[in-house]
Amino acid sequence: MNQKIKKASSIIFIVAVCLYLPFIESWFGGTLWGLHWQSPMFMDQLSNYLRVIKLILVLLGGLVLYRKIGEIREKIVNVFARNFFIYSSYFLLTVQVPLLLLGVMFEGISSSNLDYLHKDKTFNDRSIYVYTADPGAMGKAYHYFYLKCQLPFNRYELKLIKKTSWMYEFGFEVQENNLVVTDKSENGKTHIFDITNFTCNAKT
Repeated sequence: MNQKIKKASSIIFIVAVCLYLPFIESWFGGTLWGLHWQSPMFMDQLSNYLRVIKLILVLLGGLVLYRKIGEIREKIVNVFARNFFIYSSYFLLTVQVPLLLLGVMFEGISSSNLDYLHKDKTFNDRSIYVYTADPGAMGKAYHYFYLKCQLPFNRYELKLIKKTSWMYEFGFEVQENNLVVTDKSENGKTHIFDITNFTCNAKT
């Protein structure tokens, strides 16, 4: 009898981990709850692998839920708790599978263009990171310029400097306390942003 109870508890634990943990991680938006380790490009690559892992976990959790639902019903005595766990688990399964599949397919297309999405340069004591958000035909593209600050344990923090309209080709550099962005596709048009108050050792 004890062995049967332990088995049912293990089944519930597996379903919970496989279905709820990926959902919680996705809900917080940032990869691995905003770990920010090494570099934004590395975290982007990691998120691609993580999405595949989450899809496998969700499918595994759904399979265990379907095949072992009888043991789950026997284990959870309270009717409300039992129905909540079963129906919420099926809900998370049906919601996550299509979204993760779309994410895997979309990231598979864009992952070959990481150098376009992520640019990172260091100028003396300042590191500037640029993320290009380009949804293609689905919306308007933008560039996000950040000051990248190093944190302990090889982590980093991003402080938004400016959001700009998309440029086909551009360059950027720091001159004294100004971030100078040159739009090379419009006869060398430049955008100058004061970054005097953007530092890594104080809140802006």
